[in-house]
Amino acid sequence: MSLQKHLKEVKTQNVKILNSLVKSELDKIFKSDYYGSKEQIFNEKVISENVFVKENCEMLYNENIEEWFLRIYDLTK
Repeated sequence: MSLQKHLKEVKTQNVKILNSLVKSELDKIFKSDYYGSKEQIFNEKVISENVFVKENCEMLYNENIEEWFLRIYDLTK
């Protein structure tokens, strides 16, 4: 397998993982005890460190967390 093909497959897998994590966070974030929890803050940090796998996924100025996660989710489907 060529290096380019391997890197493309890894990037595709990373986008799927990011999508799955964001979907999970969107499901949890609307629960009353989750927002602001240590788990939520940790997962938000993981997401922010891994948005490079898809273009235009960085958080925008004045964008709230729900809007950002929904945009990432849509871009990584």
